[in-house]
Amino acid sequence: MSKLLLKVLVPLATVFVLGVTVVSASGKAYWTISSETVSDHGRWSSYGSPNKKMTNSNYASFNGDALPANFGYKVHLINNKAATRSGTVPLKLNHTTRANNNSGKKGYHYYADVRSQSYEPNTTRVKLHFSADYK
Repeated sequence: MSKLLLKVLVPLATVFVLGVTVVSASGKAYWTISSETVSDHGRWSSYGSPNKKMTNSNYASFNGDALPANFGYKVHLINNKAATRSGTVPLKLNHTTRANNNSGKKGYHYYADVRSQSYEPNTTRVKLHFSADYK
């Protein structure tokens, strides 16, 4: 009888432990990969993929994956109405920069607003990963 009970309890315990792990991990900050078209002369960028703010952190995190402009980029967090929600920082290739003054609210989705420099003559396509939280 105890072997049968063990055969039933072990799988149930495993499911319970894995379920708790998934629930607790879902409340943590995560990266979103986004591709955006960035206009010349720093005028605008297209909306990329959104990231849900999971914490009350005062920082947003940005990391460049493909940055083809000649003169670099800057980036900040925006909401779905294009209102700025963080400070502006340089977007660097393979390096995380963090913007402070993140006024976004936990549970809402935000976007990375990438801008080229005012003297950049080309429209480009940027790839980055970012988080509306500290990463």
